[in-house]
Parts: sequence; C-alpha cells; structure tokens
Amino acid sequence: MTGVSAQLETQQAIQDLIARHAPLDEILAAITRMIEEHLPGALCSIMLADPEERTLNLSGGHSFSERFCQAMQGIPVGPGIGTCGSAAHERRLVATADIMADRSWNGFHDLARDEGVRACWSVPVIARSGALLGTFATYYRQPGEPTAHDQAQIQRAAGLVALAVERQLDRRALQEAEQRYRSLFTEHPDAVFQVDLEGRLRAANRSATRLIGLPESELLGRHYHAFVFSEDRRRSDAAFEAVCRGKAQHYEVQARTANGSKVELEITNLPIIVDDRVVGIYGIARDVTLRKQYEARLAYYASHDTITGLPNRREFESRLRHDFYLCRQHNDLLAVLYIDLDDFKPVNDSLGHAFGDQLLVAAARRLERLLGPSDTLSRFGGDEFVMLLPGLSGEAEALAVADRVLTLFKRSHSLGRHEVHISASIGIALNHRDVKSPEEMVQFANRAMQQAKQQGRNTWRRYAGELGTRAQGEDISLRRDLQEAIAGDQLMLHYQPVVDAATGYLHSVEALVRWQHPERGLIPPGVFIPLAEQTGQIIDIGHWILHRACRDMADLKARTGRTLPVAVNISPLQFRRPGFLDNLAQVLSESGLPAETLELELTEGVLMADTEATIDTLAALRSLGVHAAIDDFGTGFSSLSYLRYLPIDKVKLDRSFIQDVTNSRNTAAIVQGVITMAHHLELAVVAEGIETEAQRRDLQDRGCDLLQGFFFARPMPLTVLRRRLAEPFGAATAR
Repeated sequence: MTGVSAQLETQQAIQDLIARHAPLDEILAAITRMIEEHLPGALCSIMLADPEERTLNLSGGHSFSERFCQAMQGIPVGPGIGTCGSAAHERRLVATADIMADRSWNGFHDLARDEGVRACWSVPVIARSGALLGTFATYYRQPGEPTAHDQAQIQRAAGLVALAVERQLDRRALQEAEQRYRSLFTEHPDAVFQVDLEGRLRAANRSATRLIGLPESELLGRHYHAFVFSEDRRRSDAAFEAVCRGKAQHYEVQARTANGSKVELEITNLPIIVDDRVVGIYGIARDVTLRKQYEARLAYYASHDTITGLPNRREFESRLRHDFYLCRQHNDLLAVLYIDLDDFKPVNDSLGHAFGDQLLVAAARRLERLLGPSDTLSRFGGDEFVMLLPGLSGEAEALAVADRVLTLFKRSHSLGRHEVHISASIGIALNHRDVKSPEEMVQFANRAMQQAKQQGRNTWRRYAGELGTRAQGEDISLRRDLQEAIAGDQLMLHYQPVVDAATGYLHSVEALVRWQHPERGLIPPGVFIPLAEQTGQIIDIGHWILHRACRDMADLKARTGRTLPVAVNISPLQFRRPGFLDNLAQVLSESGLPAETLELELTEGVLMADTEATIDTLAALRSLGVHAAIDDFGTGFSSLSYLRYLPIDKVKLDRSFIQDVTNSRNTAAIVQGVITMAHHLELAVVAEGIETEAQRRDLQDRGCDLLQGFFFARPMPLTVLRRRLAEPFGAATAR
C-alpha cells in the first residue's frame, strides 16, 4: 500500500470515528497519530479555543511532557504570543523556524529547551461560520521551515480537527436543546400539550392535567372539543385549521374543566413541521381567569366614577357621540343637561371630604330616579353632573326634566346627624341644526349653566342662539389670531418638572404650550387647543411644539451639560397624519437631541383607535429610540387587554384619580391596582396633579415612580428651569 493510500485510509477511518460520534479525545489522538506517521520527526499538538477567555488550551493525544502540557494551558490569542497564539490571531499559518531565536517565544525558551523542541509550525482551526476553534501545530527537534508538502499535511489535519470539533459542538447543542425542550414541556407552569392533525391530544404536561382536572391517562386520546364550550367552538376550529396550514395562532377561549367549571384560557398554537409538512400541533394554554376578572373590574372603574358609580366623562362622551349621530340620522331630538350643585364647596370644606362624598352619592341617587331606559347620567368631577336625554318628544320634555331636577333638590339631604340643603344650576343644550358636533352640545350646556349661576342659581337656562352666535364669532376671531400666532412667534413653551418620587430631584420635564396674545394677554391652552383641534391648526402647533422642545433641550444640554428628558403631548391628528414619523426623525436630526430623551404622550383615545396601525407606529417610534407614554391613563380604555401589546414605556395616572386618592378608598384601590399592573408590565408610572403633601406621600408609599404637579412646581420658562436644575422639588419650592 502506498503512503498516499495509507493516509487516505487513515483519514477515512477518522471520518468514520466522527460519524459514529466517538469521543473527541479519541478522534484528536487519531489525527495526531496520522500526521506524526506521515511527517517524520513531527510532534503534533492540538490546542482548543476558549471563546469567552480568548485563550488556547492544549488537548490530549500528544507526546509532550506533563510540565509542557501544563504550560500550554490558557495561552492568550494575540500577536507575538508564541506560534499558536499568533496563528490564531492572524488566521493564517505561522512558522517559527527556530524557537530559541524567536522573540514571540520569550518566556518559554527554557520550557522549549527542556522539552527539546526547536521549530513550530501552526495553522488556525476555523469553523464554517468563521469562528476560531483552535490551532493545529507540529513541533520539531531541529530548526527548519515547512515545505509545501508539510503545509498541505498540516492544513489537512486542521480541516479534520475542525470537522470533529464542530460535530461535537453541534451534538452538544442538540442534546442541550432536547433537554431544554423536555424541561420546558414537563416543568412549564402553563399547560403544554401536543395535538395530532385529527385534533386529539397526544401529550400533556403536569400543568395541563392540573388545569383540566384529569390524569394523563384519561386526558390523552380525547378531542379538544371535549374541553371547549360550544360558543367558542367556531373560534377554536378556525385556529386549528389555520395552524394545520402552518400558521401559528394566538387566541382566547373559555374551557371546561373535569368538574364542569369554566376557565379563561389564552392559547398559543404552533405547527410541528417535518420535511416541510405539518405533522402535529404544539399548544400552550395559560389560565387568565383571574386576570380577566381583574381587567373587567378595572375596565369598569376606568369608565365609571369611583364615588358615585356613575359613568365618568369619557364614558359619557362616548355615549353622547353615539346618540348625537343616531338622533341626527333619524331626525330625533336630543338634550344635554349640565347640572352643577350650588354651594357644594362650602359644605365639603366645613363637614369634610367624606361627608361631601356622601352628599354626591345621595345627589346621584336622586338624579337617577329621573332617567329613562336610554338616558345617561354622568359625574364629570367635583360637583358637576351631566344628563343625556335622547329621543325626546319635544323641547318641553327636556325643560320638564330640568324642572323635576330643581324640585328634587328642594328637599334637604339627611346624612347622619346633618340636614343639608343644596340647590342646582342647570344648563340645557338641544341638538338643533346650529350645533355641529356632540362636543359643542356639552360646551353650550356648560355655558348655559354658567348663565344660570349668574342669574342667581337654583334655576335653569337653555342654550339660546345668541349664546352660540356670540361664541361662534369669538371662535372665528380666535382662529384668525391663532394662525397669526403660529407664524408670529406668539407661542411659547413652559416646562413643568417631573420629579423622582424617591429622591424629590428633577427627573424630566413636560413641555406645555402658552399663547401670549398681543391684545388679550395670556390665553390658556384649554381655550385655544380645542379650537386648534377643530380647525386642524393643531398640526402646525404640534410641529412647532415638538421642534421647539427638542431645540430647547439640546440647548439646555449645550449650556449646562445636563441631559434632561422631555415629554411632548401629541394630538390625534398629528399622530395619524401621513409623514409623522419622517417629520419626527427630521426634527431630531435638526435639533441634535438624542432620541432616547424624547417622550411622546398620547391619550388613550388615540391608542384605542385603529389599534393595529397604532401599534405599528409605536413600534416605529421605539425603533427610532423615542419613548411613548399613555396620558390621562384610567379614563378611557375600552379594553385593558390591549395594554400588554402596546410598545409603550410609561403611563400617567389621570389627575381625577389623584384628587381623590387620599379621600376615597375605591379611588386608592384603583390607583394601587394601576401601579401594580403597570410594574408587572415593566412600565413606569407618573402621577400628575399632585397638589398636597398628603398626595405626594400617598403616591410615594404606593410605589409610584414619578410625580408631577403644583406641589412641586408650576410650569416655568426655560430660563427659570436652567437656574433650578440642581434643586430638590418639594413643598419648599412649590410656587
């Protein structure tokens, strides 16, 4: 047999060892023997790489002494570090013709002399991925350079070493993956199961048997229909058919346990694909019964007043929009009654908030007696109630209801040992043709109520045409002035500090727009922002605010070295406008403000409309590095289940909750629930509207992360903010 044939036969034997998954040391020893047989005088070494330490370690199957072997452990990969360290670093063959004359062997000359080696030729062992696996080297007892034949033999050996090491790594990774799968399946806290293509259970973990209440022997072989209530059968079947076509499914169903009870399950189904064909289904079922119950309670409290149990303002506005357009479609009459309790504040201040709450509840119960099946009564906050009366037979019916309200309040309220007499002032608005929107109905009813107050209280006033005409004239004038304000630099930004609840130091700021009218003076945002949203001017105002806030914060950093995050409110029109993301990216680029220091605040109404598009936009914001927060959280979410899917970073508790947090047990429970839920979702929580030390301490004790309100500081110009950057914000600094 020729030398070439013998080497090929040996090489084939080594490949057979690799294919049979022989121990790695056995394979490496065989490679060493093969090369030493075909390169007379060679002493082979195989060093394996430690990728984390970036070192090389001599493996077994060599002919070196124990001392040499120990010295060849932990050799760094780098330039000029021996022959093997250099070869691994340079990713090429490195030949040291005379070790004793080579500076890269400094520190090892005595070791080489004692071992009797003078030359070393080394090549790196590289994986298919390009990762370093180690080196293969031959040592000689006499100085010398490698021939082309020597180099070919060494490279061939390095290839076999790479094949053997990669196979071992692949096998180990497969074993680890199989072990992870077994652990995941058996120990997963959720129910994990396998279903065949006929829908029958073929495997189930312990959590699944506990969930259903059946032993594995009785569970396996049964069709999934046995555990799904009939009303969810169609949804389950549609998901099953889709996953059989290779599409993963995520859905919710109501499942039946062995004792007939109902559990809410969140199910993820994944296709098992072998050779491009679906052969079965893996499923994970999570019991979300308690979470669903909690969401239902939280959703109720998010749409209802915590003191009276009446629908809150957001819920009222939703019903008003529905009834307004429905009545317009059918030419029906609709009325809004804005009811304000006269002299409630003195009673509340003198007898205490707890008594005031009792009075509000008593007033609500009286007003509810006047409601028809389709009517709505809402508490807007404070001592204001609003009544929605759709489908009236005529204007006189609305006026009669107002009279009955006044009659109800002629009787005193007996609360404990107190007899309290209060009256009501009522404003009435009807959906006549000059009322363009449901929002206008509330505005006009409120203005009419103010007229009733001015007329001496304990009476009602109806919205009249001249009220609307005067208001419309003011609006037209204001719209024209607002356009000039945008172009004429009349707008300005003030910044309200947001403080760290734990330290009291400045964490970030919120940018708030102000309008300094040249003739009317400072116009509050509550006047011109709603008008701008109606006219579309909010787009230009929003762009100006965003650009100015980013520029101001970049300037602040340049002047003080302080990077201060800033929150900017984004209107629905601005958020949904085409090109919003491009415009935002341009503003960041022009200002030089780091994206991660900008936070956009969006109302719940924005987030709930067209949820998929909203999630896509939020995801794009996150990819830019910009943060997102839900403003006025807890007042309008129609389904809290969407919250977990929204790529947001923060929620801001609505100030209506903060006002009552120290006085109402129900409000406090909701606030605590929101904070706990947000933290479980890894969201920060901001409480806005802090006005007292008691509120600050209460929110801090509940684990709220950030606080904002007049207690700490009113909104301030940038120049003032610069001076106060290092101050703690507390009672002593409130303005």
